[in-house]
Amino acid sequence: MSSLLTPRFLVNAARLALLPCLGGLAAVILGFDASPASAAAATFLAAIVMLQAAPKVRAADMLGILALLVTMLEWVHAGMTGSIDAARWQAVIAVAGAMALLLKIQHLRSLAREDPYVPLRHLDRRSALLSRPRPRKDETPAPPARRAA
Repeated sequence: MSSLLTPRFLVNAARLALLPCLGGLAAVILGFDASPASAAAATFLAAIVMLQAAPKVRAADMLGILALLVTMLEWVHAGMTGSIDAARWQAVIAVAGAMALLLKIQHLRSLAREDPYVPLRHLDRRSALLSRPRPRKDETPAPPARRAA
């Protein structure tokens, strides 16, 4: 069975599980009046599914969306009950932040494996965009090349 698993299969499975997982997260926060630990565990599971379901979207953006979703759910819960559970909200935001930190550490580790003695600014893929020379104001950009028909 494991020889049939592909990354695309895992992405599709995560996409199928995404809505039920987010619905379960909403049920945990809104319906069950969960403890901070169980809400953090549900947020962790939702983050894993979200990150697997959208592999081309930056992980920090996905975790930010999840943090906004959880914050909105906490405010809805506060509107229903009349009080906000600050400990639960802090726990789920801490989970999202810890996951973002772990993903950044993973990225730095992969850069360190790439070439351990090259400065990070030369290894980071975004440095190519930042190190482009700016066009001078007196220069006009070259027109795009035309293709022969």
